[in-house]
Amino acid sequence: RLNADANSVLERVQSPSFIRFPERQSWYKPVTAETLHYYLCNTQRRLIKELLPKYILDFSLFAYPL
Repeated sequence: RLNADANSVLERVQSPSFIRFPERQSWYKPVTAETLHYYLCNTQRRLIKELLPKYILDFSLFAYPL
């Protein structure tokens, strides 16, 4: 939802029409359920427990699934 969010912000701040959010780089690969599972399974549980309180507001504000 990054492009939609960025366009919404640019519209909200009334940026000039020539200001655009940059396109994705050709090397970018989106995160899949499999890659997310891989990273979560290979990250120490202690670290996840430390990070969750720091990002819980992001999950709430942007309605991300937990």
